[in-house]
Amino acid sequence: MKTLVIRLKENEHSCKVAKDCFDQAKKFGLDVEYVDAVNGNDAEQHYKATGIKKAKKFKKGQLGVLGCFFSHYYLWQKCIELDQPIIILEHDGYFLDYLPAGILDTFTDVLKLDNLDPFSNSYNQDIDESKNEPYKVAKYHNKKAKNTATQGFVGTGNYLRGAYSYIIKPDAARTLIRFINEYGHLPADQQIGDAIVDIRVVTPTLARLHPLYSVSNNIKELSLTKEIK
Repeated sequence: MKTLVIRLKENEHSCKVAKDCFDQAKKFGLDVEYVDAVNGNDAEQHYKATGIKKAKKFKKGQLGVLGCFFSHYYLWQKCIELDQPIIILEHDGYFLDYLPAGILDTFTDVLKLDNLDPFSNSYNQDIDESKNEPYKVAKYHNKKAKNTATQGFVGTGNYLRGAYSYIIKPDAARTLIRFINEYGHLPADQQIGDAIVDIRVVTPTLARLHPLYSVSNNIKELSLTKEIK
């Protein structure tokens, strides 16, 4: 399956981490390509080019968040153009195992490849403890999801806790884009919610957040959605 790794090519850290994730995906037999991320500093030109607006709930947004959204948005378009499912990895989406045979038959729209919370202090331990669990696909639930609805905006429902590793099918990509055209957009992970598309998740984790982000406070300090350098 085509696997697209988003990297901010002008950012040394992003390129270094992306190479780890690229090599790891290749190790497990995936057809991997780099994709240049949209730099949030250029967000306004992408708003003009696409005609997209921000959702009412998302009046402001850090530049890194805007760039991240457009990076995913353009890959949803690519999914439609290819007319086939694709794996989307942010530069920190790190594969741990092979995709099981027949995985595409286990979900309709979107399959999240990590069932655990990368912001949890026990994330590494949780991955170790779950790695020998029997493989299964279940309905996804994000316990930390907040209500994204406002007056005149239906909200996205139960959305992803991080969009660093997932498979998306063409019909789901079309549905997301139609929704965005009508209601505006939110951050990429909040955009992929079960009020819009059906979301399933694998157990155990197949592609985690890069281990570097579990060191100290790196998950916050190294986030490119917080600051672009």
